Amino acid sequence: MRKEQVLNAAEQCFRAEGFHAASMSRIAAGAKMSVGHIYQYFESKEAIIIALCERRFSEFEKLLTAADQGMHAASASFVEAWISQFAWWIDPVRAPLTLEIMAEAGRNPKVAAVVMGIDRHFRDIMRHSVVPLAKLRPEEQIEERLEAIIMLAHGMTSRITADPNANPDRIIAAFRLAVQTLLT
Repeated sequence: MRKEQVLNAAEQCFRAEGFHAASMSRIAAGAKMSVGHIYQYFESKEAIIIALCERRFSEFEKLLTAADQGMHAASASFVEAWISQFAWWIDPVRAPLTLEIMAEAGRNPKVAAVVMGIDRHFRDIMRHSVVPLAKLRPEEQIEERLEAIIMLAHGMTSRITADPNANPDRIIAAFRLAVQTLLT
């Protein structure tokens, strides 16, 4: 419970100030804890950033798992349910922090390792849930198509962050069109 309290406070601070400008004292104030108390749960601000990365993917993975369980994996409605879960990424509050994580991955090898691990895990999820349904040929193109889906997902996050007035329904519709094209 205390870790979640710290992560929630850190997420608010990071959203408002970015990773580097947010101080441990501001995170502590937001968590209503002392800095020393936070260090009992996280050894550094970097450890908090890594925990946030892992938590965000875990939340999204739960959505994909729910889509897997809620639909028959051999139906077009399954692909639609799976695609619609990506609306989670383009929430105007959530998206800027995702971009902050990606930027930090470019600067920090530990964060990069976590992001790459999440990326590999997400590709595995797609290989097991969506790729068999698509029956892609030739099989050599599967990795390129998975890469394209990931790039599109990151692009949606950038788009909604750069233009918070962008229409999320239109962004998801464009994503849907592109993913369906990639899967056929």
